[in-house]
Amino acid sequence: MLSEEEKREMREMAASATLREEFRTLRKNSQALERRVSVDELLRWLTAMSRICPGSPLPRRLMRDANMKI
Repeated sequence: MLSEEEKREMREMAASATLREEFRTLRKNSQALERRVSVDELLRWLTAMSRICPGSPLPRRLMRDANMKI
C-alpha cells in the first residue's frame, strides 16, 4: 500500500510532460535494442561516438590473479 506522500509524488511525476517524454524515449530505445542492428547503423553509431570521444583509449594494465576463473 502506498502512503499519501508516495501517491502525491506519483501524481506529480505523472503530471510532468518532460518525465513522460523521457519514459517514452527509454521505452522506444529499449525496443530498438531488441531488433537486429545493421552494419550501417553500427558504423554510424561508432562514427558518432568517435567524434564525441576523439582521444585514443588509455592503456590498461594486465590483470594478474593466481586463481582467475572465466
